[in-house]
Amino acid sequence: MAHEMIGTQIVTERLVALLESGTEKVLLIDSRPFVEYNTSHILEAININCSKLMKRRLQQDKVLITELIQHSAKHKVDVDCSQKVVVYDQSSQDVASLASDCFLTVLLAKLEKSFSSVHLLAGADATEWDWLCVKCQQHLSQA
Repeated sequence: MAHEMIGTQIVTERLVALLESGTEKVLLIDSRPFVEYNTSHILEAININCSKLMKRRLQQDKVLITELIQHSAKHKVDVDCSQKVVVYDQSSQDVASLASDCFLTVLLAKLEKSFSSVHLLAGADATEWDWLCVKCQQHLSQA
């Protein structure tokens, strides 16, 4: 579906480089279902899943994206509009291929209204997920 271009793609190596520059500068959002998030996720990622109710509330501006981030986080998160935001799900490869009414498109659009730099992590297969989770864990343990 055609829609206004939102977000830009980012590859796993670039995400690791961003995290190495300081995790406080990056806000990671995992938009996969909670079961998948609970099984394996990038450390420090916040799970914002795709319920129909939440999608509708976001579309109708009944909830602010910053409120949703705070509510979804397991701990207090300092939300700063200058942070780089990286969103990922289980299979999205390209921002342009997203349907205009899918949750990820709505989420990216709302994030772009509040943050200056929003990216979609290019879809990774299982081996890349394992690699990325290990790289992030190594980086955070050294910090």
